[in-house]
Amino acid sequence: MSNATTSNISEFCRAILANVAGPPPFLDQETRYFLTAVLTFFPLLTAGGNALVIIAVYTHKRLQTITNAFVVSLSVADLLVAVFVMPFGIYQQYNNKVWQLGKDLCLVTTSLDVMFTTTSIMHLSCLAIDRYLAICRPFLHERISKAIIGLMLAACWITPIFISFLPIMFKWNLIGIEELHDCLFPPNEEVCGFIVNKPFSIICSTIAFYIPAIFLILSNIKIFQVARKQAQHIHSLEAHLHKHKKGKLKRETKAAKTITIIMGCFCVCWFPFFIMNIVDPLIGYKLPYALFTTAIWLGYVNSMLNPFLYYNFNRAYKTAFKRLLTFKVCQGVREYNDDIFNTHDNSDVHLQPNNSSINHDAHSPITEMSNFSAGSTYD
Repeated sequence: MSNATTSNISEFCRAILANVAGPPPFLDQETRYFLTAVLTFFPLLTAGGNALVIIAVYTHKRLQTITNAFVVSLSVADLLVAVFVMPFGIYQQYNNKVWQLGKDLCLVTTSLDVMFTTTSIMHLSCLAIDRYLAICRPFLHERISKAIIGLMLAACWITPIFISFLPIMFKWNLIGIEELHDCLFPPNEEVCGFIVNKPFSIICSTIAFYIPAIFLILSNIKIFQVARKQAQHIHSLEAHLHKHKKGKLKRETKAAKTITIIMGCFCVCWFPFFIMNIVDPLIGYKLPYALFTTAIWLGYVNSMLNPFLYYNFNRAYKTAFKRLLTFKVCQGVREYNDDIFNTHDNSDVHLQPNNSSINHDAHSPITEMSNFSAGSTYD
């Protein structure tokens, strides 16, 4: 994690740096070109995929649901990662960690990195709350208004500022390790680095990742426990159910699984970084630069994954993406007509040409499972 150069270091700094990880490896020109070319694909795919999600929800009424309000906001956060975070990471790799953009921009990009990561997991927490209420407390979920959704979305964006810009700009993360920071990143050298003290690493990692991750796990366990009971109840009444209701149950179960996969991918992608973020200060900043950088980019990759998950696990998103990429939206082909001509198994499709409004039974415990994309079907 060290970025200190080996020249012009005082004996004082030499003594301090003797017990920490060495500087990042110096890459030759060919390696830097190759690494830059590979890494460039990540922001391009991330920006394109998440922009497609936003446009799909905007242009398709069946995707305009409460749950997808959080999905769109999450896509905005991931899009901003691609625009304001990843390019600077690529810039540092290309320049062998030489930073010629000024100390202020270094602090801003670091703060944005922390902010968008926290914003993403807060959106996932809101999705978990939405699913929990829909499945386990359907009548309470019925009373959620647009104002409440707006407040939740505002909280997802405002709260992360207090563990990103506020402490980083005031350098709370450097309290007690100022000398180590100045030796690692000399003020008179063109270098941009970020280290944290023990209290900051533990408190911020716990608030930004571990508590939300535990909440996501527990809420999903509860959701599937209730869903299983509902499924058993439906099965006991199967003889009295309409065929459409049976198909709906299938979609509802897969909808919950889709959200769980999205949440699981986030935790898997960011878990290595947040483990190292706590371990590194505790062991005296001995983790190598390459390991830390790999963990950070694994976290960035999560911003790219969500659109692919929507496409593979949600038929409504898959249909919307295909309509956008084949310019059917521009050609004026109606969403409802497209379903009729392209759906081979109509018994498994719940067509609602104008289902942006919620129907009468849309808040039953089982029906709410499908509100990840109202009226959609899951492959």
